[in-house]
Amino acid sequence: MTDLSSQVIAAYGQGRRDFSYCQMQAIRMSQYALTGIDLWGCNLADAHLADVDFSGSNLRGADLQRANLRRANFQGADLRDTCLRDAQVEDANFQDAIANYQTQFPDNFEPSQAGIYHLGPKATLIDCNLSQRDLGGIDLSHSDLAGAQLIQANLLGAWLVGAQLTEANLGKANLNSSNLSNANLQRAKLKGTNFTRANLSKTILFGVDLSKTNLTDTCLSGAVCDPATQWPEDFDWEWAGVYCLGPNQSLWAADLSNLVLIGVDLSGANLVGVNFTGADLWGANLQGCDLRDACLSGANLWGANLIDADLTGAEMDTANLDAAMLS
Repeated sequence: MTDLSSQVIAAYGQGRRDFSYCQMQAIRMSQYALTGIDLWGCNLADAHLADVDFSGSNLRGADLQRANLRRANFQGADLRDTCLRDAQVEDANFQDAIANYQTQFPDNFEPSQAGIYHLGPKATLIDCNLSQRDLGGIDLSHSDLAGAQLIQANLLGAWLVGAQLTEANLGKANLNSSNLSNANLQRAKLKGTNFTRANLSKTILFGVDLSKTNLTDTCLSGAVCDPATQWPEDFDWEWAGVYCLGPNQSLWAADLSNLVLIGVDLSGANLVGVNFTGADLWGANLQGCDLRDACLSGANLWGANLIDADLTGAEMDTANLDAAMLS
């Protein structure tokens, strides 16, 4: 073992974990357990790291090109912006590691087949496990995170605009100052979630228990809930600008434009002057609704029930009425 290797192993054994931006080119440290080590930005090109346990480690921005990583364990490691070009990764374990579009892998290496989560806008992360990860400032806009495990994840300042978070578990997650506008949080688990200064405008909150969340200075303007949604004690959701959607509700002149409201039950509701421009109302129950002067331009009403609805003065140009029930 080289002098540099001895120094790193000794320092790690004494409790040091932060080795960020160190120069470790061609270092030889095979068969060591270095779980949770921080190697952010390190130069590890041509290193010999076979059989090393890097599980839960931060290798973000590290240079590992041409490194020998055979049988190394990268389970749960952060590989965002990491260079692994021409690295030897035979039999290495990458299960639940995270990468991004800037991560460079060896030729013919398939990250998804190795169990790596590819993070970025429009990512498909259904049922993924990102609990306790540090994802501050990440851009996951319009990503599909349905059923994802994000327990105690740090999402400070994260960009989750339009993200699909149905049935995701965000218990005790930190979403301080994050942007979740137009996100779908239907039936998400939010016990102890911190939404301080977060933007939840036009967010879907159907069937959500928010009673144990922190909503200090949270923007909820235009968000939608239903009668099953639970709020913190003494929280005035109407004053916060939230609309409650359900049978026989009064939503006079509400702005519900561009919302995804598939299958919503608004039977008998007062929807006079409501703006549904571009909304997805596929299969919605609008039977007996008062839709006078409502704007449904560009709305998707495929299969919707409009029997006995009053559409006097409603704007419906370019609305999709295929298979809709009108009488």
